[in-house]
Amino acid sequence: MHLLSTTFLARHQSTLLLVIIWLHVSVLDLFYITYSGPVFLWQDNTKLLTLAVHFSIALATTGLYKVISPARVNKSQKLGEQ
Repeated sequence: MHLLSTTFLARHQSTLLLVIIWLHVSVLDLFYITYSGPVFLWQDNTKLLTLAVHFSIALATTGLYKVISPARVNKSQKLGEQ
């Protein structure tokens, strides 16, 4: 089985989206840049509360995508019929 085959991506689309968004939010919250250079927030970013907030943001974003995506597809199909 190929890791990035079309059937694999279609079957695990929501899970992959959740993981990618969670990693993206976590990396963005990991550091900030000052004039002295980057400041890494290892201690703050590894707290359970921080990880839960990042996961809830990713879960809400994935849920919003799952709600909006079918409506967008249906609207584009209706526009194509006209």
